[in-house]
Amino acid sequence: MKKLLTVLLCSASAAMGLAQQQTYFTNPVIRGDVADPSIMRIGETYYATGTSSEWAPYYPVFSSVDLVNWKQTGHVFDEKPDWIKSSFWAPEWFYHKGKVYVYYMARKKSDNISCIDVAVADSPTGKFKDYGPVVEFGKEAIDAFVLEDNGQLYIIWKAYGLDDRPIELLASKLSSDGLHLEGEPFSLLRDDERRGMEGQQWFKMNGYYYIIYAINGCCGPGSDYAVAVARSKKLAGPYEKYEGNPILHGGGKISCRSDMEQ
Repeated sequence: MKKLLTVLLCSASAAMGLAQQQTYFTNPVIRGDVADPSIMRIGETYYATGTSSEWAPYYPVFSSVDLVNWKQTGHVFDEKPDWIKSSFWAPEWFYHKGKVYVYYMARKKSDNISCIDVAVADSPTGKFKDYGPVVEFGKEAIDAFVLEDNGQLYIIWKAYGLDDRPIELLASKLSSDGLHLEGEPFSLLRDDERRGMEGQQWFKMNGYYYIIYAINGCCGPGSDYAVAVARSKKLAGPYEKYEGNPILHGGGKISCRSDMEQ
């Protein structure tokens, strides 16, 4: 009996030691081409989605409780909304008043303009109702991100195709239901260096508003994609770009879809 007990204790000790050692994981945690990922947490569950381009169904939905092990649970759209031509890119989750919002980019059939649109459901795995365009600005509006500040909703996006002007990160107030812009859009950052600027996130911490954004070229063998940051004491700016940018870079090891296809 003592020998059996000793064996069991040793086995349990070894199992606990192994479990304690397994604190690592291997990327990618979601395999496949899921560019422009967006993740949110509701309760103890994380939900992710990302660009699906022209692959249907549109915008895959994944769930996880540990950010490592993910299971696909469905899609935002099983069928293409009638008004959309193509380009299902850069979806962004937002949870507001018990509803799940997806702000996404798509190209209109009517004029081929890319705009930011919104769909709403009761849960990330529920049936989404499409409400159509929210942001139409210039020829291209993409990469939406929503911030709630003192009860007011704001949306930020990348605007390009603005004649000879550089890329800008613009923002506007959103209606309380998150479906419409209120007031005039205002500029937060301009790509005066013309390095590229996209994929921004916007948050407030310790009295500052921060914008974290991607710069340089995202795709191809020569990709030099990197991450930069700017901050301001006021929501509407002016924003000061950090003199030590970029704060994160791939060191020549970043791979995008065009690399993997070669």
